[in-house]
Amino acid sequence: MLGVWSEHVDELLYDGERVKRRVDLEGATFVVTNDRVLVFTEGGDGPNYWTVERPNVARVSIETEDSIAPLVWGSIVLFLALSVLLVAMTYDLASIADNFDVEGTTGIAGGALETVETLLTVFDLTVLAIGVLLLLIAAAFFVQYIGSRSRRLLLRVSGGDDISVPVSDDDLEAEREVDLQEAIAPGPGPIGSDAVVEADAGETGEQRGSTAPADETDVDADEARGPPDGTETDPTDDPEESG
Repeated sequence: MLGVWSEHVDELLYDGERVKRRVDLEGATFVVTNDRVLVFTEGGDGPNYWTVERPNVARVSIETEDSIAPLVWGSIVLFLALSVLLVAMTYDLASIADNFDVEGTTGIAGGALETVETLLTVFDLTVLAIGVLLLLIAAAFFVQYIGSRSRRLLLRVSGGDDISVPVSDDDLEAEREVDLQEAIAPGPGPIGSDAVVEADAGETGEQRGSTAPADETDVDADEARGPPDGTETDPTDDPEESG
C-alpha cells in the first residue's frame, strides 16, 4: 500500500488552490477546491483518482445502475418454463394407453402395451421436471438481475467521461449528494465547511496580532519626557553655545 491519497490532498493542489469542502462517502471521498473536484476511491476496477474542473460538472444525481442481460435471459427462460409446464399439465400421454385393454391382452402384445404405458408416464414426468428446472433457472437469472442493481452517485461531466461511485443507505440518509452539489455550485462555500472555518480562524489571528496606531497624545507625552537617562545629546543642539 502506498497510503491513502485522500489524506494528503495538499500534495495534489496547484499554486493558489485551496480546499473548499470535503465530502466523505463509504466508498469514495470528494474534495472540492476553488477550481476543481477531486474524487478518491478505493478497491474499484477503475482508477483510484479522478479530477474535473468545477464548471464542467453539469449535474450531481443519484441513479440506479443494473445489468440488463440477466433480465432478458430470465424472461426468455421463464417463457419456456411456463410453456413446458402448460404442456405437461394439459396433455397426459400416459392416458393414451388406457384406451387399450392391457389386462385382456396376453403375450408379446400385452407386454408391449405395458412398456408403452410406462414410457409415456416417464415422458410426462420428464416434461414436468424440465418445466420445473427451467422455472428455477429463470428465478436464478432474476436474482442475478436484482443483485446487479446498485445506487450510485453520478457526476455528469460536460465534454468528458461521467464519474460514478457507489453510495450506501447511510450516505443517502445524510444527503451527501446535496452537500456535494452545494459545494460544487458557484459562489461561497457552506458556512459549516472546513475551509470557511479555517479562513475565519486565520483572519481572527491576524486581527489579534495587529497593533492599533498610537494615539497622538501618547506621542506628545513621549516627546515631552525627553530622551531616556544615559542618552548623549548633540552639543550643537545647546541653545547657549549656538548663541
